[in-house]
Amino acid sequence: MRKEVLAPLAALVLGAGGFALRKWELATAFEPDTGLVTPGMPSTIALIVLSVAAALLLFFLVRGQHYPFPGGYDEAFSVSGDTLTVTALVLAAFLMAGSGLWNLYLHFLAKEAVFPVTRLLQSVLSVVSAGAVFYLAARSYRGQSVGKYPMGVLAPGYTFCLWLTASYQNRAADPVVQDYLYELLAIICALLATYYIASFAFAKKKKVTNTLFFGLLTVYFILTTLADSHDGPTMLLYGGALLYVLTMSYCLLRAEGQPHPDPVPEAAPQEEPQVESSNREDITQ
Repeated sequence: MRKEVLAPLAALVLGAGGFALRKWELATAFEPDTGLVTPGMPSTIALIVLSVAAALLLFFLVRGQHYPFPGGYDEAFSVSGDTLTVTALVLAAFLMAGSGLWNLYLHFLAKEAVFPVTRLLQSVLSVVSAGAVFYLAARSYRGQSVGKYPMGVLAPGYTFCLWLTASYQNRAADPVVQDYLYELLAIICALLATYYIASFAFAKKKKVTNTLFFGLLTVYFILTTLADSHDGPTMLLYGGALLYVLTMSYCLLRAEGQPHPDPVPEAAPQEEPQVESSNREDITQ
């Protein structure tokens, strides 16, 4: 099985296992009256072991010598003519936009909730990220370059940064870290994955291993935390983040698996011709 299929499939299977164990933990490890965690429960231990094993397995799946991608973002994440892949990115964009618009509707129109400033900014950036993902996917599908230093690739990272801040603000007063641990890990991995994805458009040295590791680990932790209780806009944002990083990881693995031209060898420095001693004497005379 090709790596661009094996690695994402492994992340999905591990994430499904994490979801099941998280459901088991929520049903057995938390006291119904106080909400506190009962120490040493088998479900908690099993989920921790699976999470560590998932991180190690995904790391060994993506580590190794990688192609440097001198063509940058266009070469690494091309979806030229690939209808199925670009559809996944468009769906991710719609989910991000839906999350942001739903939050804004609840706050300004329905007035059902009053959100902190960070969550409102996160909602606006979710819509901006959706437009950026759609624009970049459309250009790549038509075989067009996204240009030098495209600012649109930074939008998902800014969104997830504010998402992490808003999520922590909402959970900071909760003394039971186990309540929101996997939620924070999912957002942190999504933030790091989008950071490394964006680096292909800016940095000279592409960190393929880091991009793939955090991208696939994002898939695992998002599927795990979907077992928790989240509101509708957050569920949509989780879905958009999962589809985005999973599709980009697949594109990167597929691009690396294609044949690449050998790098052009650097020209050896030319040595200056040495003048014979007799000629030097003639010149001085």
